[in-house]
Amino acid sequence: MSSLSIFFSSSNIWAFNKSKYSWLENYNDIRNVTVRIGDDIFKTFAAAKLIRNDNGVKYNAKIIIFNEICTSTSQIQSRRFYVSCPSGYSAIGKFTPLGNRKGSVGKGKDSLGNNVQYNFHGKTNGKVTKEEMIVALNNLKKPIETKSKQEQQRINTDNQIPTISAFTKQNGSNATISGRVTDNTQVAEVLIDGQIQQLSLNGTFKTNYYIPRAGKTIEIVAFDIKGNKASKILKIERDNIQQASGPTFDTLNPSVKRVKSNPNALALIIGISDYSKTNANAIYADKDAQQFYDYATMKLGIPARNVKELVNDKADLGEIGLAVQDWIARSTKKDKTDIYIFFAGHGLASDDGKNMYLLPYDGRPRLLDKTALLRDELFKEIQQSNPRSVTVFLDTCYSGTTRGTDMLVASRPIMIKAKEQSIPNNFTVFSAAAGDQTSKPLEEAKHGMFSYFLMKGMEGDADTNNDNKITARELHAYVEQNVLQQSSGSQTPELQGDKDRVLVQFN
Repeated sequence: MSSLSIFFSSSNIWAFNKSKYSWLENYNDIRNVTVRIGDDIFKTFAAAKLIRNDNGVKYNAKIIIFNEICTSTSQIQSRRFYVSCPSGYSAIGKFTPLGNRKGSVGKGKDSLGNNVQYNFHGKTNGKVTKEEMIVALNNLKKPIETKSKQEQQRINTDNQIPTISAFTKQNGSNATISGRVTDNTQVAEVLIDGQIQQLSLNGTFKTNYYIPRAGKTIEIVAFDIKGNKASKILKIERDNIQQASGPTFDTLNPSVKRVKSNPNALALIIGISDYSKTNANAIYADKDAQQFYDYATMKLGIPARNVKELVNDKADLGEIGLAVQDWIARSTKKDKTDIYIFFAGHGLASDDGKNMYLLPYDGRPRLLDKTALLRDELFKEIQQSNPRSVTVFLDTCYSGTTRGTDMLVASRPIMIKAKEQSIPNNFTVFSAAAGDQTSKPLEEAKHGMFSYFLMKGMEGDADTNNDNKITARELHAYVEQNVLQQSSGSQTPELQGDKDRVLVQFN
């Protein structure tokens, strides 16, 4: 593009050309303008006038571009400008006042796809006389052909607004807005929330926004080269906002660390949730037992062939008796076998608190001495098989209450406090609660509270000195600390026996 050549003549130029350019009388503000179209820069003139009406305040102007007298409109409120030339050339964009009589700068796009910039110089150093404007007008040459006559006519008569399609995709507090803008002539500019967007060749766009808690209303505005405007409003609400509902607990995972195998060890695992002779169930007790099976093999190193599991209706009085008196008695190697007993279910003490019972699947709380397992006799029968050691994990209590708030025997509303009993020399016994306390569930983990932290500690969390060994003392300390915290001090796990015995040995 070539620069405009402007020549000045005598001071009576205006009087001589007054009739030819009578329209200029209505324009009282004439200034120098620097125009940049693409990479080309040239100087020109613009004559403007201020118009006030019900639609607001605007500047109408005549500006010389490409040897044409073009019309320019600048909306003060929206700070948008439009340029339209007789040849069909047009431009659209936004302008920024520079303040203090320094003029303004407008930036946008033209109908040829170029980036354009107009610098309307200030009143102080950019003022131009009518005579200077007329000299420029008299030196206009034939306008540059910018479009075919048919296309020019189509643009000049275009009243169709652009078409906007938009979609939102949310991820928490962030929203991605994407879509496409099309027009029957040409899309000049797209703004989202007031920011100019870059469009692909086929008119698509994509951008991201932070969405506040109260939501956000976003307006998409599109202009074509004629200045026709389309608008689309998007109201975006935040997705469901998570609130703290209680503590969370890790999923139990016994496969994290490998341990040394203990080929001579045996494990009897018993878990009873649904009892046949009482409606007071022991919630999650069966799940605790099934989960402990993996801890017996993966953390205590017991071969699967040496693990017997009795759950719910498989854990009646007869089956438990056979497991102890037949399977354990016959499978134990004298002074070589380590025996592990895990029991999750109901326990109950006698009325005087001297005897403690474990309730099998078919046990009757009102006939403990005939239908339940007396703890002392169970230990005595296991001891008779002459094992090297016995470790017992009891997720039960003897107070008469369940893992909920029910009473096992309706006629005994007062909880019974079981008296502490002695255990054989080579026994180590972990109990879920003191004699007058209730063994509670950990609802968030869907396990018994004692059982969950017992197994979690065996994963390695209880190895406080990081020596790759977990002793009974370490495991109890870990379980006690966590159960006390989660039960608000109402459940205190207990430990009897050899506190220094190594239970878990990591490789």
